[in-house]
Amino acid sequence: MNKYLKLIAANLCIVVTAVILYSPGLVNLRISDSSIFRAGMSIIAAFLLILLFFLINIWLLKEPQHKPVTLEDVPDLERAKAILRAHCGGRYFGSMAKTASEQLDRIVICRQRLSSVLEQRFTRGTMTWDKFEGAAAEAEASAIKNVVAMANRMRLFDEKEYARLQHYQEDDIPDEIQKEQLDLYQKNFEHIRAAIALNEKILLKLDALTMEVSSSDDNADMDHELIGELERLIGETKYYQ
Repeated sequence: MNKYLKLIAANLCIVVTAVILYSPGLVNLRISDSSIFRAGMSIIAAFLLILLFFLINIWLLKEPQHKPVTLEDVPDLERAKAILRAHCGGRYFGSMAKTASEQLDRIVICRQRLSSVLEQRFTRGTMTWDKFEGAAAEAEASAIKNVVAMANRMRLFDEKEYARLQHYQEDDIPDEIQKEQLDLYQKNFEHIRAAIALNEKILLKLDALTMEVSSSDDNADMDHELIGELERLIGETKYYQ
């Protein structure tokens, strides 16, 4: 619900409550009441209604805080996807948010596929099993880290300001300053695109590893090489944080 609709609804509730409490045909609270209790309640109720009015209006009208996301806020893939869904309707990040969300779905499928192959080829808990399963787990963690980085960059993006800067040559602000501002926004875009590209490379190597493990031929060198490439890509995640 829009915050202004919430504001109207909350204020109407306060007004209705006041009418019920002070109308002669209803509760009929008044300070001149012969009952000390009812007279006191009329003052207390008025104070509480006024306080509630100010608290609700201040809370609903204040600007939302763009609190950065941390890894602690994203314990699993579902929470990561929830962050991306919040940006899917955006004018500038909608497409990238959808792409990143689809990548997270594919990470789950890749892990399930690799686990299924490992069940057929190796004994759970062995060194070989741990090596491959560990690689898949690291790939998933890496994808989440990239999503956290993207979410933080999206939250810092001011769409109204960016739209205004598209016409920076038409106002009285020095063009060179606004051009630098546009460059900052462009770097933000590039970092997000790079994080998406990195996720795609990780997915590619996971698929290659799964296919290699499922092969009937035992090619330990190739498996080792693929895991090495996957670890290298996972290490690149730190550049997008």
